[in-house]
Amino acid sequence: MIRCFMKFTIRKKLVCMDINNIKMVGIDQSIPIEIREKVSFNKNIDCTLQELKEYGLDEVVILSTCHRSEIYFYSESISLDMIKDFYVVHFKLEKDFKNYLYGISGIKVVEHIFRVACGLESMVVGEDQILGQVKDALNISQINKGSGKILNKLFRDAITLGKKVRTDTGIKNFSSSISHIAVKFIEDVFKDIKGKNAFVIGTGEMGKIAIKNLIAKGVNVCVSNRTHTKAQCLKEEIPEIDVVPYEDKYEQIAKSDIVISATNAPHYTVCYDKFKNVYDGKRICIVDIALPRDIDPKIAEINGVSLYTIDDLRKTAEENRKKRIDVIKDIEKMICDKKAEFNDWFKTIKIEPYIKKINIYSHNICDIEFDRLVNKLEGATDRDKENIRISLKRVADKMSNMMISHIKKDVLMNDDISFNDDRREENI
Repeated sequence: MIRCFMKFTIRKKLVCMDINNIKMVGIDQSIPIEIREKVSFNKNIDCTLQELKEYGLDEVVILSTCHRSEIYFYSESISLDMIKDFYVVHFKLEKDFKNYLYGISGIKVVEHIFRVACGLESMVVGEDQILGQVKDALNISQINKGSGKILNKLFRDAITLGKKVRTDTGIKNFSSSISHIAVKFIEDVFKDIKGKNAFVIGTGEMGKIAIKNLIAKGVNVCVSNRTHTKAQCLKEEIPEIDVVPYEDKYEQIAKSDIVISATNAPHYTVCYDKFKNVYDGKRICIVDIALPRDIDPKIAEINGVSLYTIDDLRKTAEENRKKRIDVIKDIEKMICDKKAEFNDWFKTIKIEPYIKKINIYSHNICDIEFDRLVNKLEGATDRDKENIRISLKRVADKMSNMMISHIKKDVLMNDDISFNDDRREENI
C-alpha cells in the first residue's frame, strides 16, 4: 500500500497575490458638476464592463452615482494610469481631463469603498441611497461576469458594514438624502414654503423622496415623467400629487414657485429657448439634483429664476455633517476594524490551494486506514463500520484543522510566507 504525504516548508513566495493589485480610478463630489457629468456611465455600465474585461482586467466593478464615477478593478498588469487613459478615450475627452481623476491601490481602496458604503464620502453623511447603489454596482458586475472572488468579497464586506453602522451607531436616525437637503435648501430660500406650488420632474427614488418631503411641508405638488404610466402609478401611491403630461412641462415650470428635477436622462430635459418662450417673469426656485444635469444652466441667466445644482446644496449638507461628528468617529473605528479583517482574509488567499491539499490528503488517509482496519475486523456490523469511519474522519479533521490554523497564523504574521509542495511515495 502506498501513502503520499506533503511536506510544507517556508520558502520564497510562490503565489502571486498582492493586495496592491486591488485598484480604483475615479472622480468624486470634490470636482465641479460640469466636470463630473462628463464621465457619468449612466445606462452604459453593462457595455462598459464588457469593454473593460476585454481591456485585460481580471475583475471589475463600476460605481456610478450623482457624486462619483469610479472603476474598481483587480489586475497585476493594468496600471492606474492606463484606466485614466480609458476614461479619456471612452468619454472622448481631452487628455488634460486625466488631472481630475484620482487613483488609489491596495488597502486604501478597501478603506475607500467601506467609507463610501457607510455614507462617509457622501455629501449627506449616512445617506441610505449610496448603500443601494453599491449593491447595484456589485449586482450588475456579477451579472456581466465582471467581478470575482476578490471584488465580490470586498463589496459584500462593504455592504454588510454599511448596514451594520446604520443599525448600530444610530446614524440612520439622522440620515437624510440629497432630496431632503434640496427641500431644506428651498425652505431657506423662501423662508416659508407652505402653500407654494411645486413641480417635480422624475419619479425615481430621488424624485419620490422630494415629493414626500414637499407634501409634508404643506406644498402643492405636480409631477411629470417621460413615461406617463410611471407618473400615474406614483399617484396611486401618493394620491396628493397631480400628474402633468411630460409635453406640458415647460408651461408647468413657468407657473410654479418651486421646481425639482431628478431624472436620469443623459442630456438636458429643460432647454433654454423653449423655457424662455413660455416664461412670464414669475419668481421661480429651480433645484436640479440630476447628474448629468437636467436643466440648461443658461436658464440661470433669466431674471426671476434662481437655478441651483447638487453642488449648491453643499453648505446645507455640511451643517448636517457637523451634527453627526461623534457618530462619524464611531463609524471610522468600525471601518478600521473591518479593513484589518479584510487584509487578514486577503493574506490567507495564497494558502487556499494548500489548505485544499491538506484536506484532501487527510480524507485520503482516513479512507486508507479505514479500509485496512475493517478488513481485519471479523463480525463487525455495518453500523460498527460506519461509526469507525466517522471516528477516523473526526480525528483526521481535528488534526488537519490544527495544521491549517497554524499555517494561517504564520501567514498573518509574515507576508513573505509560502509553501513548497514536496510529494514523496513511501511503502507502508
